[in-house]
Amino acid sequence: MEPGGAAGLRYELLGPLRVRRGTQLLAAGPVMQRAVLAVLLLAGGEPVPREQIVQGVWGSRAGVNAPALVATYVARLRRVLDPDRPPRSLGGVLATRGTAYRLAPGELDLHAFEAARARARAEQAAGEPARAAQTLQEALGLWRGAGLDGLPGPFAALHRARLAELRLAAQEEYWELALRLGRHHEAVPELRLLLAAQPQRERLCALLMLALHRAGRPAEALAAYGRLRRQLISDQGLEPGREVTALQARILRADPELAAPAGPPGPALRPLCVPAQLPSDLADFTGRSAQLRVLVRQLGGGRRAGAVPVAVVSGPPGTGKTALAVHAAHRLRAQYPDGQLFAALHGADQQPVPPGEVLGRFLADLGVAPAEQPGEPERRAALFRSVSAGRRLLLVLDDAAGEAQLAPLLPGSPSCAVLVTARGRLAALPGVRAVPLDQLAPLEAERLWRRLLAEAGLAGLPVVAADQAAVLAACEGLPLALRAAAARLAAHPGRGPAALAARLTDPAARLAELSPAGGGVAAALDSARRRLARAPGGAAALALLARLAAAHPGGADEVSCSPEELLELLAEYGLAVPTPAGRYRIPALTASFGRAADGARMESG
Repeated sequence: MEPGGAAGLRYELLGPLRVRRGTQLLAAGPVMQRAVLAVLLLAGGEPVPREQIVQGVWGSRAGVNAPALVATYVARLRRVLDPDRPPRSLGGVLATRGTAYRLAPGELDLHAFEAARARARAEQAAGEPARAAQTLQEALGLWRGAGLDGLPGPFAALHRARLAELRLAAQEEYWELALRLGRHHEAVPELRLLLAAQPQRERLCALLMLALHRAGRPAEALAAYGRLRRQLISDQGLEPGREVTALQARILRADPELAAPAGPPGPALRPLCVPAQLPSDLADFTGRSAQLRVLVRQLGGGRRAGAVPVAVVSGPPGTGKTALAVHAAHRLRAQYPDGQLFAALHGADQQPVPPGEVLGRFLADLGVAPAEQPGEPERRAALFRSVSAGRRLLLVLDDAAGEAQLAPLLPGSPSCAVLVTARGRLAALPGVRAVPLDQLAPLEAERLWRRLLAEAGLAGLPVVAADQAAVLAACEGLPLALRAAAARLAAHPGRGPAALAARLTDPAARLAELSPAGGGVAAALDSARRRLARAPGGAAALALLARLAAAHPGGADEVSCSPEELLELLAEYGLAVPTPAGRYRIPALTASFGRAADGARMESG
């Protein structure tokens, strides 16, 4: 590691990639630009050919414009990393060597991690386990999440796996030291979390077995061995290795040499395993600034004493509810240092996830072994409230079916916060801040469309303004539809934007075009239809949707009609949108789906 690094730069890749100059966080640019930076950064100061960068960032998805995009990203990175560099200079922090680029070595958090790990090994060899454990704590504290988190491409995926292995090996070394120091009670919940993420990791299982045995829980230690053995046989047809099998035999005969070390335990060790379950943020997240401010204000501070802050992001299918919730959660996660829990509740599916099942997973993630959890859902919910009390936890509950599914999952402590997505507003829950979503504003939709094309390597594709306007109008400002359209164009760039626009302006073809491989918009709308069909009055509401769709065969941008009970039911399931004027809007894509669903119903009848 070079102290201070080139030009005082520090690169951080043990988490989302970041660049600092001193204490200043620099804007490293969009996700593809940061992916290019990662390739240069991990080359260790060696020149990297442009074609190698293209393959590392785009792989088989590389388009003809990818080399030009690399040159553009490098030029932008130069302005960020070396702002005082003279124009047209080929040297400096990021130098050009023919068709290759070389990034001068800088201070890197990975180097600091590896150096600390080496010091810990030397301290352990010198008979100083407590000091070695402290050093490893400092090393593991450099991690902010998965290495190179959120970066696309085969290069990032390969190095992300390598970094994950380095981190896990250091965690195993740390907990082995903890057991030498007599901290087996503290090790049990942390090792459970690690083993839940790596259930076939034999060394982790052996450490957990030893910790449980020393904590006076030999039956649980043997049960952990049994789970490992069943999983290995089922997945790989292999028996556990010699080390963990020998440990099982020693626990069975109560080998006295497995006892905890004599004397008082060593210094207390802070937990290393904090749940960090948020999905990756979208690098091309666009718009929703007003809704984002509401969520951050509701969940990030100014809370009432005794009240758990809850926000519900609601809206029709395809409006980007999950993307907004995950984006907001990443903005808030630093305020919840005890962890972030995420659960997909599958409320739009035919069988939403039972609350008791979600609670069981949350309790296990917080260190409560399945064997220690009550079977009754009510008692499990009470235990969850006890375990979460006083902790700073952020819960993100995606796609809730309704209040009955959601209520048992709410913690009781105001130190926690809950962010929910749902098709309906869940107004029956007390104290909920509703954040409704509709289509993106036209400028936001256009900005997202341009970002999607750039990420797909199509930024230089010539697009006639009328064709772009037709695509944006057909997608109705739905992020899901815009992503599906961009994916279509990226998969078939030879057809061109004009052909895509022509297909999207055909009401009969629009829905299929935005629903690749049976997914996309049609899948999102069909999940709402299936749920509505099971609701009282749902069949009548779907028939009304079909009649409204048939009355507007041209696929108008919206259908406005007077509010009635059936329209309210459609709105509850995301198939109609209430307007400020007290009327309801049926989006054109939903109308197309209504016509198609009615046609299928007539054929089957």
